[in-house]
Amino acid sequence: MKQIKIIFITLLLTLTVNAGWKPLKSLDHYGPKAFTLKKGVAYVEIRQYKKDIYVYASDISRKKEETVLFKMYRHPLSYFGSTVKRTFESLPGKKKFAFMKSEYSGIGRSIEWYNNGFMIDDKGKQWRLENVQDIIDMVKPIDTPAELMLVFWLKGGKQKNTTYRKVGSGYVIREHYTSIDGPDCGDYTFEYKVNRLGKMSKKKRIKFKKSKVPCDLGGE
Repeated sequence: MKQIKIIFITLLLTLTVNAGWKPLKSLDHYGPKAFTLKKGVAYVEIRQYKKDIYVYASDISRKKEETVLFKMYRHPLSYFGSTVKRTFESLPGKKKFAFMKSEYSGIGRSIEWYNNGFMIDDKGKQWRLENVQDIIDMVKPIDTPAELMLVFWLKGGKQKNTTYRKVGSGYVIREHYTSIDGPDCGDYTFEYKVNRLGKMSKKKRIKFKKSKVPCDLGGE
């Protein structure tokens, strides 16, 4: 009887700790129509511009790629007609308005990439979104899991192994991450707070469990 009571109390504590936490899905899961766009906004798109340079002996190969990473809309791009669609798709990337940019350099190869945002209003007029906040402004107040994931992703969060809980001022997100490198490898849990205006706090480590297997120390 005592053992059953202990099991019951343990289960109750577990349920209490996990109460209200839900998985935060990827943007692809929610889809482009899961967002409440502000009045006058019809279509929003984020594109990635990537430059890849290979160096082999005396040969240099350069490759550029443009990819649509994300879109949200009231109407799909085809709704606006072929002329608007063609003009919109030809809008060039501009590095001075770059966000979520990064680069990689290795032996014989270097890669750099950045994102730009674009918008079409209800009248078919096209706009360039100059930074992350411009995109967040398209959907605030942040009221749904899709909008929460958008803010989290735009500000550097991963689209997997995350949970969220709604609180009075907005949301709390927990990101679960496993590191296999370095002396501090193990399982980490980080916490972030996001308010309804899309402001996100710095990450705070709330849990760490050291790995039971030897860490990869980079060949040491």
